Formats: sequence, structure tokens, C-alpha cells
Amino acid sequence: MDWFPVPAERIDKAWKDGASLLSEACETSGGEITGDQLKMILSRGERTLLCMRDDDKTVGWAVVRVDQLPNLRVLHVTDLVAHNAGFERFFASLKLMAEHLGCSRVRCSCKEAQARLYRMKLGFKPVYTTLEVELP
Repeated sequence: MDWFPVPAERIDKAWKDGASLLSEACETSGGEITGDQLKMILSRGERTLLCMRDDDKTVGWAVVRVDQLPNLRVLHVTDLVAHNAGFERFFASLKLMAEHLGCSRVRCSCKEAQARLYRMKLGFKPVYTTLEVELP
């Protein structure tokens, strides 16, 4: 079980091979980004696509970015699709990847249901909550 980064020039092929499922994750963003826009961002190298593989089988996809904040460096998982793959089995290798990238933290963006799951299974804790109001 491991994560494999997909180079920006291979995004179109990965999208055809199943990374297009990340559009489902985009739907939870409340209109912040679409699947097509995510594909474009990945193709330009602005974020990194990761393929989750269990032996020789692809079981999920994730998108990450490194955020260099004033006091810490964070690997941020912005999008994830891994239907019934047991994401938590892959978390140790994700933390190792974060360490190799010089990060001291791993963060994720998610809805309440996923937040509960990640707290229970992986030890995530809330940093802050983002709320918004739409203007007319």
C-alpha cells in the first residue's frame, strides 16, 4: 500500500484511468472548484495528484499541496476519493511523504462526517472551522 505522485504531464491519462472520480470530492466544496478546474490545476503543476495503490490495484486518488506558513510547513490534502479502500491504512505512508517534503503537519479539508472519521481513526484534531455567508 502506497501513494504514487502523478507527474503533471500524466494528468490526462490518470484522469482517464479513474482520477476523474475526484470530481465527486469537488462537489462537496459548495461551488469552490469543479472537477474540470481541478484537472487544470493539476495539469499546471499547482497541486499534486497522488494515486493510492494496494498491490497492483488503484484504490483511490488524492490531491495535495504544500503550504509554507510563517511558523510551519503543512501537507494539505485538499481532495480525496477512496471508496471502501480503508484510507487509514495509507496514512502512515502519507505522513512519511509529508516528512520527506519537510512538513511538520498534515491537514485535510473535509465535511463534518469525514472530520469525525478522521478524528476517530487517524488522530486528526480541529485547527479551526471555516464558515461563510453568501452575499447577494
